Amino acid sequence: MNVELRLPIAGVAAFLSAVVVVLGLAAGPAHAAVLHLDGVGPLRLGMLRSDALDTGWLSGRRPGCELGGPPIPIDYRVRGRGRYAAVRGFAEFSHGRLGNLTFSRGVKTVFGVEPGRTTPAEMVARYRRAGYRATAVYDSVFQGTFVSVSKRGRTRISGFATSGVVGSLGLPYIPVCE
Repeated sequence: MNVELRLPIAGVAAFLSAVVVVLGLAAGPAHAAVLHLDGVGPLRLGMLRSDALDTGWLSGRRPGCELGGPPIPIDYRVRGRGRYAAVRGFAEFSHGRLGNLTFSRGVKTVFGVEPGRTTPAEMVARYRRAGYRATAVYDSVFQGTFVSVSKRGRTRISGFATSGVVGSLGLPYIPVCE
């Protein structure tokens, strides 16, 4: 069952929510990189592949999913550096630009959503409180729950959960290929 609840957030309520989130982040892992809606660390959606490679966060080039082309996307492993060495994920480039980022560990959103620690219901609730439209739907084909967070009709961040917790976070989506 998928129920959407939209609640207006007053300025004071938004400020208090932000304070709670910031305080909650202080209790999290010291090495989690903040996952923003446009990227993480030096990686930003839309950046040129050459610029992304120059960050030193990418390695292991491989062809992406054939269903994502033509041309077929190019994928890289994402490995954080320095204090963000725990970051693990994948970057997908299409037409020479970074189009998608997916993470399995080492990141935490500004609302405290973290792979391996947050349930789909918690992710939905946190983003709804912040004024986003968020849904969680179980998919029997993939045997898991897809979480979609959008604003102004555009998907901003997604999650995929099995075993009760979100195991992957994707900007803006979780890529699937069969």
